[in-house]
Amino acid sequence: MIKLVLYIALLFGGLVIATGSLAQTYSPINITGFNQDGIAESGTDATAVTSTALDLSSYIMYSTTFAAINGLLAGLPTSGVITSGTRTWQLQPYTGNNVLYLSAGGAQPNTAAAGTLTLTTPARYSAVNLLLFTTEDHGNINVVMNFTDGTTYNAGNFFILDWFGGTGAVYAGYGRTTRLTTGPYTTFGVATGDPRFYQLNLPLTCAGKNKLLQSLTISYLNGNTTFGRAVVLALSGVGYTPPTITPAITQATCGKANGSIALSVAAGNGPFTYAWSTTPVQTTATATNLLAGSYTCTVTESDNCTVSYAGTVPSAPVAVLTATASPAAVCAGDPVNLSVSATGGTVTAYTWNPGNVTGSSISVVPAATTTYTVSGTDNNGCAVSATVPVTVKTVPTSTFTVSPANVCLGTSQTVTYTGNAPNTATYNWNGFAGATVQSGSGQGPYSILFNNAGNYTLQLQVTDNGCVSTITTNPVIISTPVSASFTVSDSLICAGSAITATYTGTGAGYATATWGWSGGTVQSGSGFGPYTIKYDRSGIISLTVKDGACVSVARSKLINVIPTPVAAFTPDAATGCVPFAVTFNNASQNTDAWKWNFGDGGTSTEGSPSYTYNNTGTYTVTLIASAQGKCFDTLVRTDVIKVKSYPEAAFTVNPVENVPVELHLANFAFTNSTSAATSYKWEFGDGDTSTLTNVSHQYQYPGNYTVILHAVNDIGCEDTAVRKFLMVIPDKVLIIPNVFSPNGDGINDKWEIAGLRGVTDCTVQIFNRWGQQVYNSHGYGEPWDGTWNGKPVPVATYYYVIKTVTRSYNGWVAIIR
Repeated sequence: MIKLVLYIALLFGGLVIATGSLAQTYSPINITGFNQDGIAESGTDATAVTSTALDLSSYIMYSTTFAAINGLLAGLPTSGVITSGTRTWQLQPYTGNNVLYLSAGGAQPNTAAAGTLTLTTPARYSAVNLLLFTTEDHGNINVVMNFTDGTTYNAGNFFILDWFGGTGAVYAGYGRTTRLTTGPYTTFGVATGDPRFYQLNLPLTCAGKNKLLQSLTISYLNGNTTFGRAVVLALSGVGYTPPTITPAITQATCGKANGSIALSVAAGNGPFTYAWSTTPVQTTATATNLLAGSYTCTVTESDNCTVSYAGTVPSAPVAVLTATASPAAVCAGDPVNLSVSATGGTVTAYTWNPGNVTGSSISVVPAATTTYTVSGTDNNGCAVSATVPVTVKTVPTSTFTVSPANVCLGTSQTVTYTGNAPNTATYNWNGFAGATVQSGSGQGPYSILFNNAGNYTLQLQVTDNGCVSTITTNPVIISTPVSASFTVSDSLICAGSAITATYTGTGAGYATATWGWSGGTVQSGSGFGPYTIKYDRSGIISLTVKDGACVSVARSKLINVIPTPVAAFTPDAATGCVPFAVTFNNASQNTDAWKWNFGDGGTSTEGSPSYTYNNTGTYTVTLIASAQGKCFDTLVRTDVIKVKSYPEAAFTVNPVENVPVELHLANFAFTNSTSAATSYKWEFGDGDTSTLTNVSHQYQYPGNYTVILHAVNDIGCEDTAVRKFLMVIPDKVLIIPNVFSPNGDGINDKWEIAGLRGVTDCTVQIFNRWGQQVYNSHGYGEPWDGTWNGKPVPVATYYYVIKTVTRSYNGWVAIIR
């Protein structure tokens, strides 16, 4: 039987036959029309429970019940249910006709040229699937689908694989036996995964799946041999219900694109895709943002079949608003009544702006000429609005300025009107008592001079065109001149130290002191002090005293700060084995002197000293760094230095050194006796290594080997131990396999003779049963792979002759596949 590695599907009539697995679930379909019984179900006489053999060798299929009675392996399930992935087929009862047996022209015994399998209940399907195979090599069949409306569809011609050795089987290894009247029976095919059932997937067209499938007419066309036959066993399918579409329509309102149509699709083959007649095309089940009008949607099923929907979005009328103001013109601050009415619709809620006030009639007090907008929503949800203007006469303002408002006694001030009234308005000034008016009248400006220090108030009210302003009040402060001075407790300090600043000047009870600390941090004090201030760097203390508009001359003092020394260092290495030399890299800042303590009694005053530890242990290093002999910083790094001993590598080996060991016994056991190590690396002298603590190693070739053990502790210190020589000699007597299987499965594919590895002065000759030499080698560096002249030799027994320096070997070796 020829082994094929490619499953070929022929395409006819636009139908593609899929060979891969699908996510759909195929269920058994009850059919009639089988013409032969090819499955033995019970008893010991196969001819009594079958009607025909299925090939030239008189092979039949059988059930597990028949197999149990007659000592056969495997068998078809008693239930007749065949499952593969998402597909399930139901075989016909074994007691009657259970196969459709076909051949070209019906020329083979008990076959027909064609047959029709009729559905017990016609139904709609999106795809159907035949369970079948051919015998006497591969063959071609034709399938025609017949529908209840009298139409047919030629699904195409299809290439079907032989029940032995084909690829892509959905059920295999159930066994076959010879059709006999009595036993004993022999199982054929189970060991090789045969015989095999195959599936033929038959998708229906978009038109076909909407019809009731009545039957399938299957014809045998031809085969690779003139004795070819086809055996059809069962049919399964994916049921189909045409889709129905239910719309939910939302009308468009207010002349806007706010309508929608939501489609609900039931049945059919989902998931569905959608294409609406909108611009751009909308592709979801719900079309949104629609103007009033007609729309269509093409709904596409998962198998690219389509169904169309057409619908209309209606629109709704909009109400009209009219807004009025009473009175239409007012002075600023006077109220106005606003009202609104609606025609052509119902509006139940109104909002006026500016102001965001609700109601159909409201009262407002506009500050300036304003156009009011009233908006609402009508009974159809549409936003409607109207506007009404309100004219507002300008009300005079009474604002004025006094410059400067706060002055020292003896300084003149200017009073300037800054409102909006003209010169013709009436100005009523108040509060000039106690001051001398140097110039000005009416609107002003005025120049005034107060004679005494104190707090005063100026007021103004303006009347224009019958509108009276509010009264504006401005305070005026006349201050007494002040002086300032202070002392500090120290002007040269270390960074982070504090000094005391004490105010020694004079000032009135209402005076304020403004201190400047120039980077200092106030720890205590307020107002005129005294203050305690901490400085981290040099700075200046300044003071200004102010009483109203009177400001003293600023005073300042310099505070000199020595920068804070910062001790810092890093060792160039923190761990090591004795003797351990370390250089301490000094990274201190703002320092000019250092004192080191290395934790073992050793000290130094160098900047970056080098120091050697001669004892194991963990050491704390201390650095005291200073600046100008006054400011100090200490850094203690606890357990920063760790000093350990080197490991001592040692091991023993069995078998021992300098003792010849034959290659097949050359498995050496290495026992590790190292102390003070945490990791290991073995080098066996043949290129192999290991990181295990104790290890065994099998040498593959004869030779003298040196073994090295590298022992490393947890900080990287290393010691080695060496053993030489381990003597591996060729096997004194060869161990020669008498069978191997060069079938490419990676197991025993070559005739391996371990004792010949590395033996160059040997010859190997192999002969077939006719005395032909099929292999010859000097040395056996490349074992025989069961080929001769580049082609596999037949399964058989071959004679070998092996000659070494010490002796010769001969015998037989068998090849199996």
